[in-house]
Amino acid sequence: MIASTPGDGIPRRLLDASSPAELERHLLTPSVEDWPHELWVQLRVLAVGRMQSPALARETRLRWGHLALSAISGMARSQTPQQTMAECARARAYMILEFGVSASDAARDLPALCSEILGNLGISLEATERLAEDWRAGSRERMLRLRRIKNMLTPLLPLHALLKETTPVFEETQAWLKLIPHLP
Repeated sequence: MIASTPGDGIPRRLLDASSPAELERHLLTPSVEDWPHELWVQLRVLAVGRMQSPALARETRLRWGHLALSAISGMARSQTPQQTMAECARARAYMILEFGVSASDAARDLPALCSEILGNLGISLEATERLAEDWRAGSRERMLRLRRIKNMLTPLLPLHALLKETTPVFEETQAWLKLIPHLP
């Protein structure tokens, strides 16, 4: 059994490694299937930090970005789909900004990211606009729902300039982004 305290489940040699290779291999073993939420969070924090490290080579940073996405996927069973999507959107948006859009790398496929976010919103733009009109007077559940929508959309704001193409998914995304200032 893996201890749930951070550092007890992920071997120290993997945490200290600057290359993600051994950690990538470790994630393919059956032992990670039973990792508690806390270890997935620890891996996400580690991988995001390394992905953002300018001291590492571009390709190494990209590999760490993919490890961050693996960790977010591992965390999914302990959170809502909207929370997972928001976490995933933050990591992928960073990867797109830092390393560019790529149709061959699913993590950096901007149209796919927009489609996935829009698909996880679970409500129409018009209905959300109505809910947002007087959200302060609404229930806690209503505010939480609107906050989750905002958390999923906000990572796309820095990508605004990349959404200029006139495709249906980009046009719909732009419409949703205009709603962000009106959400709690």
